[in-house]
Amino acid sequence: MIKKQKTTFLGTTTKLDVQKEGCLFTFIYRAIGGRDPKPFIIMTGNRWKSKEGKTYFSGVNLKTLSSGSRDLVIRKFGHLPVGSVSYQDVKGAIGEDPACCIRTYNVRKVRALHTVGVYLPF
Repeated sequence: MIKKQKTTFLGTTTKLDVQKEGCLFTFIYRAIGGRDPKPFIIMTGNRWKSKEGKTYFSGVNLKTLSSGSRDLVIRKFGHLPVGSVSYQDVKGAIGEDPACCIRTYNVRKVRALHTVGVYLPF
């Protein structure tokens, strides 16, 4: 079983060092109509700007996957840096389409961003 280790507080995505940090995150999401106020995601790319100038990032919400699929994704990709895991990688690893779990988050609505370390017993 995979256990979450201590999380590291980053505050906002502007402090995110994509080369050093892993790609597992938890945060408080304060958007109107947001489905999960405290998601646990694997970030599937760097921040990006829309045509309107708003900044977003995307990720697969691991809370909505089955525990077996979630553990597999964490084992395979949890240690990799942000930007090195794509939606297609996650889809291929679990053998099903996690389309229901992919979300795009407005960085202005993100609070208390934490990177999550994991303990992988072998």
